[in-house]
Order: sequence, then structure tokens, then C-alpha cells
Amino acid sequence: MFKLLIIDDERNIRIGIQSMISREFPNQFSFFLASNGVEAWEILEIEAIDIILTDIKMPAMDGIQLVHAIQSLEKKPEVVMISGYDDFEYAREAIKYRVKDYLLKPINRKELHQTLERVMKEVQAKKENEKEKELIQANQLNYLFIHPDITQDEIEKVINNLQIDDYPEEYFVGVIKFQQTKTEKEHLPYVKEILAQYFQESFKQMISFYDKDNNIVLVTPTWLVFESILPHFETTTVTIGVSRKMNQRYQIKEGYEQARFALKHSFLFASKKMISFSEIHDRKQNDPHLLPLEQIQRIANMIGTNRDQEIRKQLREILNFEEILMNGIEYMEKLNQAINEVLLDSAFHRLGKESIEIMKHYQHVGDMYNFENFYEYYYALEALVLQLHEYNKQLKSIYSEQRHIEEALQYIDENYHKDINLAVVSNYVSLNYSYFSHMFKEHTGQNFVDYLKKVRIEKAKLLLKKTDLMIFEISLKVGYKNPKQFTRVFRELEGISPKEYRENSLIH
Repeated sequence: MFKLLIIDDERNIRIGIQSMISREFPNQFSFFLASNGVEAWEILEIEAIDIILTDIKMPAMDGIQLVHAIQSLEKKPEVVMISGYDDFEYAREAIKYRVKDYLLKPINRKELHQTLERVMKEVQAKKENEKEKELIQANQLNYLFIHPDITQDEIEKVINNLQIDDYPEEYFVGVIKFQQTKTEKEHLPYVKEILAQYFQESFKQMISFYDKDNNIVLVTPTWLVFESILPHFETTTVTIGVSRKMNQRYQIKEGYEQARFALKHSFLFASKKMISFSEIHDRKQNDPHLLPLEQIQRIANMIGTNRDQEIRKQLREILNFEEILMNGIEYMEKLNQAINEVLLDSAFHRLGKESIEIMKHYQHVGDMYNFENFYEYYYALEALVLQLHEYNKQLKSIYSEQRHIEEALQYIDENYHKDINLAVVSNYVSLNYSYFSHMFKEHTGQNFVDYLKKVRIEKAKLLLKKTDLMIFEISLKVGYKNPKQFTRVFRELEGISPKEYRENSLIH
């Protein structure tokens, strides 16, 4: 959408022009109206206007004076003059300031539409050229930032090729990070509008673009810009890291790295919206402690045991905020990596990928910079470790139950011919009678008595087919001292007597 400013000292003419344009170009313009050059200039100081339609003869400041003033703006709008006077002198003044067209009153609708169509195309082309130029500039500067071995001379060469005419002699580099937003690409134009509005004199010396992480990089001759930006993003979580003052163009890479390093510390200083490299670098810090690898390993060993409170205690000791603050952000990064490798990775290696939900949490918690600050990371890590802990306990319980059931079934298979019952088997596998009864039925789908009957009858069927033993002998071999009871149970399960089963097996 184009921003169009209509200026005329007669209200009806302003409204009439707006109506004509709205009907022909619906939803293509955002309109601003002014009665003279003074009102128009107030609007121009706030809004980045694309096109101006202005009368010439107006009180306070006329159209020619306004066009003259516009030449001081960094981004100049395209101007179309309107006048009731067919006077060559006015046209000549307008041409001097590269006015796009000169329309006479009463305005011809068709002529106005044609003029606007042409100017709109020129404005759009100019915007696209500016975007292309800015994109090339951003890509080249990002190349400097990510290239590990680039020399001072190579940096100077890249900057010279970019033809940044107003590169400041002394400057700060700032990196602006927006948390939890899906519209990063909308922030840079807004930041530029703020800078153009509040820092008109130095704005042309500022360089702003997105880095590879969609943070805004701002090169500026004045520190005040960072303090001016923050109040405009009160509803958005924004943090800014700022370098020391640089005085050579080739130091832009160093400045960027300083700003990035300062920005990282927002993880530790949750309440600070702006952090300078100087205050971080000048902090008195002791030599970093050795990483508590043995302590991390102890937590890994306790996963799945009954040591919930001990796990929490060990985590609190490892992630002691005061100690981390004393050792700095680089220590915290190494600690994060050690926790991933020694604790989380080993836990998942044992688990596999059975739990998709836990896996999602693991991938998120693995990078501490997925969180706005230390405390958010700490609570998320603790929750994940305890989740892993409970999941491991459940798996151990399942594996333990499976092992007990397998032992019980093997015992039954080997001792079915004896006088066994549920109490005998539960004692054998060392489990509580009631618990074993419930677990047995859950795993086999049958109660103990029915399962034992089935095993004994299956063994009896084999003996009936493959031996010449008498029925009462088979009855004794499968655990039935009373042949009548054996026959009754056999008929109950198979529908026929043992004798009939043997006769049928001989036929088949």
C-alpha cells in the first residue's frame, strides 16, 4: 500500500481528490490530508510518504517552499504539483526540484489517474531497487561476520565495494533480538522509521540489516539510538547487545562479535533489555570452575531409581546461578553441552525413541538459547530430567513384570504335574500373592486355575497321541490324581473325552 499525502487549502478539493483516487485505486493508498505546507511538513516528519499531490498557492508555506524543504529528507517522496494558474514560472520551479508532473485545476480525472499509475510504478521500482541494494549489502556484511579467517584488507575491500558513502568515522554495532515472534521480517522497516524520525541528521550514517539469525544489526554513530528503540517494543520481548565504540571501518566484524557476545548475556540477566560489551568484559571474573562431569554422571546413573529428591538436589547444585554468573556465559554454554552429552544423550540412548513427546522436549531443552533466560531453561531441564526418570522407572517396572511372568510360566511348564497353586508360584517368583494374581491375569488373559488346566490338558493331548499309556496313567502324569476329574476337565476344554480324542487322532 502506498502512502499518499494530499495538500490543498480548500477542504472540498482535498476530499474530492481523495474520493476520485479511492474509486479508481481501491485499497491501494493510505491517505494523509493537509491544508498547507506547514501541516504537510509535520506529517512528513512522522510518516514515510511515497507520493505527494500538492497545490502551489497556499498560506503559511506554499507548494514550492514545501518541495524545497523536502530536498533535505533522506527519502524523498515523489511530488505531483496542482495549480489553478497556468503559469510557466511555477512549472519551471517545479521542474527544478524534479517534480513528476504538473496538473491544472479543475483536475481531469483521467489525467490524474494516468499520472498516478505512472508515479506508482516509479515508486514501486525505486522500492524494489532499494530492497535489492539492501539485500546485497546485508549478504556482503553477513559474509564478513561468518567468515572465520577474513583479513582486515578483505573487510576494507568488501566495504568499499558496497559504496557506503556516509560510513561513520566512529560507531557502535548493536544486535537486536526479538523473542517469540513469527514476524521478524516486519521489525526492520519499523526500526528504520523510528531512526529516521528521531535521528534525522545522523540517520544517513546508520546501516541496518538482518543477520543470519534474523536479528537486526545496527551500525550507528550514536549510542542513544538503542535507548530510543526499546520503548517502541514494550509489548514485544526485545534485547539488545552493543559493542564498544569502534573507530576503523574494518572493525565492524569485531564490533558484531562483541555485540553478539553481550547479547548472549541476556540469558543470565533476564531483567536487562540492553547489555553492552564493556560492562560484561569489565566484570571481574574468577577463572572458570571445572565442569562438574562426575556430578552430572551421578544424576545419569540415578535415572530410573527411587532417588527423586536426590536428583533434584544434584541438579540444583550443578545449576547454581551464582556460581554460573561468576563463571560467565561461556561456562554456561559448556555446562549445557555437558548436560546434553553426559545426562540427556545417555538417557535417550538407553530409552530409544519410544516416547515421541519426551523426544520433542529433549530436542527443545537441548539448546539453552531456546529459552529467554536461565530460570526458564532450569525449570524446563528439571521437568525433562524428572520426566525421563519416571519413564525409566515405568520401563523398569514393565521389564521386571515381564521377567517375573516368564519365570512363572516356565515354572508352571516344568511343574504342571505337581500339586501347585497360585500361592506356590507367587512365592517362587517372590511377589505378593494379590499383586501376582492381578499381574498374571493381565499378562495371560486368564486366571491361574484356568491357565493351569489348559497347560495340563495340552500335555495330556500329546501323551494321548504319542503314547499307549492308559487314561488313568496320563491323568497322573499331568497332575490329576482322580481320573474322573481329569476326564471332566478334558471334556470341558475339548468337548470330547480323552478316549474319544485318542480314537479320533488314530483316524487322522
